[in-house]
Amino acid sequence: MHRTRATIASVVAGWPAKKLYVIGITGTKGKTTTSHLVTAILEAGGQRVGRTSTVDFRIAGKTYPNNTNKTVLPPSQLQPILKEMVRQRCRYAVIETSSHALEQYRVWGLPFKIAVFTNLTHDHLDYHGTFDNYRQAKLKLFKWPTLEAAIVNGEDAAAPHFADGTTAPELYMYTTSSTVAKTKRRAQLVRAVNISLNPGGSTFRLEHELGSVQVKLKLPGLFNIQNALAAASVGLALNMKIGTIKEGLESVAQVPGRMERVETKKGFSVIIDYAHTPDSMEQIMKTLRPIVRGKLISVFGCTGDRDRTKRPIMGAIAARYADLVYLTDEEPYTEDSQSIIDEIAEGVPRGRAAFVGKKKTTTDKTKKPEMVVHDIHKFLKREHQGDGENEWWWRILDRRQAITTAIDHAGFDDVIILTGMGAQNYKIVGHEQVPWNERAIVEEILKEKQLL
Repeated sequence: MHRTRATIASVVAGWPAKKLYVIGITGTKGKTTTSHLVTAILEAGGQRVGRTSTVDFRIAGKTYPNNTNKTVLPPSQLQPILKEMVRQRCRYAVIETSSHALEQYRVWGLPFKIAVFTNLTHDHLDYHGTFDNYRQAKLKLFKWPTLEAAIVNGEDAAAPHFADGTTAPELYMYTTSSTVAKTKRRAQLVRAVNISLNPGGSTFRLEHELGSVQVKLKLPGLFNIQNALAAASVGLALNMKIGTIKEGLESVAQVPGRMERVETKKGFSVIIDYAHTPDSMEQIMKTLRPIVRGKLISVFGCTGDRDRTKRPIMGAIAARYADLVYLTDEEPYTEDSQSIIDEIAEGVPRGRAAFVGKKKTTTDKTKKPEMVVHDIHKFLKREHQGDGENEWWWRILDRRQAITTAIDHAGFDDVIILTGMGAQNYKIVGHEQVPWNERAIVEEILKEKQLL
């Protein structure tokens, strides 16, 4: 049925994708950021580009929000967008490609030329059943009959499956370390060396057999350097000049809902990110923890009607890295919001057992700074005999109130990280769409408090 619908939609639209050079980007995390970086590189090269992503659509320089809550639209909606790209004389189409889309034939008939794999972690198992099924669904993109090149994250554990499993004649692998996954096929290596991370972004030297260049990336975190390498590999596969690749990467200041920063008059920052899996949340926390001078404050929930096993894990991760934690509503779908929060809460006290805090200062320059580790047994033996609830972590059902409370508790040099909603413009409650824009809500609260 899915394939039939895809065929009909393609025929009705006149097979527009055949007139485009299609680039597909798949992976658990990083698809949206990578798609924006690829677009920037192509546009830096003077190309007219179309893009479909989780957060937006872009056609020949104009961007439109994606309000569907879907990474890839059904064919009846996707094909008209591709047709408009052709009408606007776009040469390239950058398509963020989910495992659901590959399984449900939403991208059937698209002549993918380049396939990009960012990473693979446990997600969507409620749909795919097993991790192997999930991996196999994504591997379909790398066996596409029209492929010319495959680009694979050489640091990911699943890299050999994609590198050796692809039918593409050219293979690129990228890495931020000195090693890369062992594969049967030879790959062109794209590396980042001399990496320097800071709160506002990072610098690194992009290396390839054809040359190297220094890059100043405005997106913070090692994972964003990986996304940048994936995008750079696309440019290299298209024989673009390395200087143009640098220009494109450095032009991207922010990606909506992906480490999106709002500064305040009080000297603290609010960061909005879509992270909704244990791995993506831990990556962000690991990125922020060493560079936050004040308190790290976490506000998050979990989506309803999805994998319940990750909820206490995410609670533990938040407690491990953040100083203050606010558990709140996200997108409950048909589940009870309070029950979801309670399941997350089960992992919070356990997480504090492994909490790694700020570095202890030392005047001895021969010694490395030690990390503060909180002992959970001592923590639980304090006079109140509690687990820290209502002291350093809270359950606040209303998300706006949770954000407001976090802002009230924030001071100079603190960072509030809001995860889960990203750049969405609504959330699903029951079977209804309830308007919600995280950044707009944050700005409203800050304006009310005269902090913006």
